[in-house]
Amino acid sequence: MRIFICFCFVLALESLSAYDPHSNLTRENKLPKELENIGFSDVTGKTLQLDIPFRDESGKEVLFSDYLSQGKPVLLSPVYFKCPTLCNFHLNGVFKSLKDLDWSLGKEYQYIAVSIDPKENESISFPKKGAYLQDYGRVGADSGLHLLTGTQESIDALTKQLDFRYAWDGEAKQYIHASGVYVLTPDGRVSRIFQGIQLEPRDLKFAFLEASSGKIGSFVDKFALFCFQFDPRKNKYTIYAYRMMQFGGAVTLLLLGAFLYINWRKITNNNRQGVT
Repeated sequence: MRIFICFCFVLALESLSAYDPHSNLTRENKLPKELENIGFSDVTGKTLQLDIPFRDESGKEVLFSDYLSQGKPVLLSPVYFKCPTLCNFHLNGVFKSLKDLDWSLGKEYQYIAVSIDPKENESISFPKKGAYLQDYGRVGADSGLHLLTGTQESIDALTKQLDFRYAWDGEAKQYIHASGVYVLTPDGRVSRIFQGIQLEPRDLKFAFLEASSGKIGSFVDKFALFCFQFDPRKNKYTIYAYRMMQFGGAVTLLLLGAFLYINWRKITNNNRQGVT
């Protein structure tokens, strides 16, 4: 009897050790094969070669670099304009953030959306631009918004430098891609990358301020950026504790210096009165 009980106990232990409660969960949530090579890479700091031909909303051939010659930071979205789902959410999310931003499109920064579909042209991008300009509703925005289309060669020349990876799904008849934006400096360097649909206006402002090397924005904006630092893990700007300690230390020294100076003046004046 004891042998039988021991045998059952050992068998139960083996069953427990062999059972993985997360095995089904792991199998079911494994990244689909078609998504394994889709997404963004961290190319922050990379300078792009942007003399790449595209067509603007009027059908005119332009170079991407033409929009950098204005000396303003550029917000860039790789999308396609007939996307039935994600791109519309992305563009709507971007414009919601731009409307909440107190800086204006065309004045402080440029926004470029580039189609990754070589079959698209100005017949699609022109009305799309008009709709977003009407929704944005600020004077002068026309000069800052650019919806570009181009050949596969031009699209590849841009997306390969960005290491923006996407694929065509023949069964669903649509592109599989990730959602996000790049912030470029006026000399074509990737300054920041934000992934996702929703963008915080504060984060965009800080990114534009960084990308312009402080040439746009008020003193208050620049001081705020001094206290914040971009955290790629959180995909946003967060308070930089070391900078706050530096600022606190500087204020303490200033107050201490003022206190010592005032007391020194009092002592000096009292000594002079005593001599007199």
